Amino acid sequence: MNERGRGGDAVWWAALQQVPGVGAAGMLRLARVFGSPRDAVEANIEELAARGGLSVRQAQQLKQAGAGEAALRAKIRTWRDEGIELVSLTDEQYPRSLLDLQSPPPLLYLRGSLHTEDGRGAAIVGTRGPTRAAAAAAQKLARGLAERGHTIVSGLARGIDTSGHLGALEAGRGRTVAVLGCGLRRLFPLENDALAQDVAERGCLVSEVPPDTEVQRALLVARDRIQAALSAAVIVVQAHADCGSIITARHAVRCNRLLYAIRWPQRPFAEGCEQLRSMGARVIQADADLDAICAEIEKSPPRPSQHPLL
Repeated sequence: MNERGRGGDAVWWAALQQVPGVGAAGMLRLARVFGSPRDAVEANIEELAARGGLSVRQAQQLKQAGAGEAALRAKIRTWRDEGIELVSLTDEQYPRSLLDLQSPPPLLYLRGSLHTEDGRGAAIVGTRGPTRAAAAAAQKLARGLAERGHTIVSGLARGIDTSGHLGALEAGRGRTVAVLGCGLRRLFPLENDALAQDVAERGCLVSEVPPDTEVQRALLVARDRIQAALSAAVIVVQAHADCGSIITARHAVRCNRLLYAIRWPQRPFAEGCEQLRSMGARVIQADADLDAICAEIEKSPPRPSQHPLL
């Protein structure tokens, strides 16, 4: 295993990830303070507390993680044998669009593959309890965009997410990417297991947490930022005011992505659409002109990251 990415600096990011309470922002801070994730892992407890901002307990846990490097490398090899690849933010394969995030995930776990053209894709998101009309609209919209060459990004959740993935898979050569709020060995919801396998074969399953991590609300919220940043446009098909898709939309605005919201007359989705409109979303109809949306995506300017790697 070489020193970069797939078993190289990925192992040091994975060691940092084992410390409770140190999320993506903390991992990045430690790597910046000490110069690299490996240097952070190899720093002494006093330095980790004084310069790294860790508690003594966290510093001790990080030293334990570093001492288990051989076991961690063996675990990474096992994951790779299962088809799970690790890609760190210093790898060439890492999606540069994610660097637009304030705290990009330092390490991605992938089943399938990400392509450069996925960055011109569209996130199809919305409520887990859509109306029948909205579910049908999401599936038709995703299929139409996929047929026109745009990758469909969503979160594998019930409802609109499921419809989006299914629509992309219906397109002859459509690609779709699912961003998870759990590990790749702990897929959620269980009824989408077969769908997840299809997504991996025609695109990619993406997680920022180790494969055996169970689904958590905080992880579901965190994955919303990845969905937005991976895409050139975010289309909220149907959402109420407290829907997680509103969080995805906020990240789309912060990352300067195109944002669309489909108008629905009934409550509570009318209020959700109005909230999105107040955030700057362009309100469209369920039968919107897909060629016009694709043209807007193609015209959107390249998105050079404003954030340094480390």
